[in-house]
Parts: sequence; structure tokens; C-alpha cells
Amino acid sequence: MASRVSSLENSAINLSVFREDARRELFGILDGLRDKERSNLSLVLDPELSGLVAQVLVEGAGVLKDHGIVQFKELTVDIGPGPPSGCDVMVFIVPLAGKVKVRFHLYYAPKRTLACDEMLKKAGVMGSLVIGEFPMDLVPVEEDILSLELSDGFNDLFVHNDRSSLHTVAGSVNKLQSLFGLIPNVKYKGSMSQVVVESMALFQKKRQAEGHGVGSVEPEIDTLILLDRTVDLVSPLVTPFTYEGLLDEIIGITNGVVKVDAELVEDDSDKAKKQPAAAGLVPVNLNSTDALYAEVRDYHTERLGAHLQNKAREIRERYEEFRKKNASISEIRDFVKRIPGLKQSYAALQLHINFAE
Repeated sequence: MASRVSSLENSAINLSVFREDARRELFGILDGLRDKERSNLSLVLDPELSGLVAQVLVEGAGVLKDHGIVQFKELTVDIGPGPPSGCDVMVFIVPLAGKVKVRFHLYYAPKRTLACDEMLKKAGVMGSLVIGEFPMDLVPVEEDILSLELSDGFNDLFVHNDRSSLHTVAGSVNKLQSLFGLIPNVKYKGSMSQVVVESMALFQKKRQAEGHGVGSVEPEIDTLILLDRTVDLVSPLVTPFTYEGLLDEIIGITNGVVKVDAELVEDDSDKAKKQPAAAGLVPVNLNSTDALYAEVRDYHTERLGAHLQNKAREIRERYEEFRKKNASISEIRDFVKRIPGLKQSYAALQLHINFAE
């Protein structure tokens, strides 16, 4: 079954501009290095960025070959074989206070931090690196969801008293307003949200003083509501009973992707040929591009099983109805046109039945 990122076709506003912006930034960095007489590049990604980059590269990682990438891997303790001879090595990381021992080109996402610079200085490698930023902030993971994926934001704020994530949030909202107009109604609750609103206001005043308008286009967003996580600390702790919630609780959904055993996504054709499924885990995108998932993601788990059974019965009945009737040429032609859609529906149904079991 084909696994695709969200198409964003039904977004209330044009969220694809964020995807295009991130692509342009990434390809610009890669092409910029190739301009410096570097034809081959090795790209190493922080695992926390892999899922987000996949949401941006809708064609798949293969498109990176057009920009000089000959090796593409995740940053791990045992990173495996080195790059081919003559390659520049580019490492994209989320700036966290951990072990940072890399060489060559280092790009922080979404921004460079003093803490990581200090660690590089202590390690004695600061002068050996070309350091830059990959400003990928808001990434559309669904047609109604933009995410910064600041998984450590709460910990940074309340354990380490590090407020840098608030400036990232404020910057992303200002970017949103520059694209879709100044949001007329801004509501907030909580001291951290207040800091974000104040930071947004300072940015707007600075831009106006420089003679630049903020959100000069007609506003497409009516209201922005900012909430501190501390406003509701209970909801993340309750047991989920929706299909999507249970998938996240048991398997884990990251950047709109679950990683499951390959046999769960094995086609019937492979089973019929007795072809063994590939070993290990395979990624499966979960978003509204899958019409069945969009329909059942919020179903209570007790309702899900019966609904999937009804869907399976409907598909079987469509095939049986055609087989039993004495169809005309035009009816046969119409049915043949529907076969790809029926196969896709059956593949999606089979996948979610496997997940539910």
C-alpha cells in the first residue's frame, strides 16, 4: 500500500507554502555547497529531524540526489561506514545539550544556540566546522495542523528555565502573519503565552520602525489562541479510547508516521505468492490522504471493529454484484475504471484491520 504525506489540498489556508519554503531553504543550502566546487555531499540527519524532512520531501529522499547527495543517513552512536571519498559531510541537528562531536558542515534546525556553540568550543572543534542554520520551523503534518515539533519545550521551560523555545514560537507566528495577514484577535492564557504575545508585539514594532509592514495582506486568519501547557496538565495523562489515540499510545505516532512490522503492511498478493515480508519496521503515514483513516481516526475503539467489518462487506458486495449480473459493455467499462479505487480501498481497509488487531 502506498504511503503518502498529507496532500494539504483541503487546507483552509495555503499550508503548502511552508512545505515549499522548507524545501527551498534545504535545497539552497545543498546547492550552495556544490557551488563551492563540491559535487558530492553526504547528508547526516538528527533522528528528530528525519520525520519532519520526510513531510517536506513529498517525492521521497530520492530527490536529494538532484542536489548532490550521494549518502543519506541518520546520526547515531554507530553511524556506520563513512562517506565516499571526496564528499563534504553535512550534519543537521536539533540543538540540544548533549554530546556534539561532528566535523565538516554543521547546520542547526531551526536555529543556532549559544549553548551548543560553547560545547563545540570545549570539544576543540569549533574552528574545524562551517556552521549554519536550517530555519525549518512550522511544518504541515496535516491539512489542519502546523507543528514546530518542540518535544523538549516543556522540559526546557520548567526544568532548565530556558525560554528560547518561546522565541521560536513567536517567530513562527510572525511568519504566519507575514504570509496570511495580521491576525486581528489574539487571545492567550498563561505566563508563557504572554511572553510569546509580547515578543510578537516587539517584533512588529521593530519591523514598522524599519519601514516594513507585518502581515500587509488581507488577514485570512480571524483569531489566534495561545495556551500554556500548564493550563491543562491532565489531558495528556488520560487513557485514549479513539483509534488514533490508541495507535499513538501503543505504537507511537511521530510526525504523522507509525513504524510497524513489515508483515502488517504486506499485500495479499505477496501472501499468495508466499513472499516473506521484509524484516524490521517500516514507516506508514497516517493522515487525511487516506480517506478511511480520516473517517475512523476519531472513532471510539468499541465502534471501530464493527465499522471496518461493514466496510469489508461493502467492498465484497460490489465485486459480487458485478459478477452475478449480466453486464453490458458500458457497465463493464465503468466497473474496470472503478477497480483501482476498490483495490486502494481494500488495501487501506486491510491495513487498518491489521492495526486494530
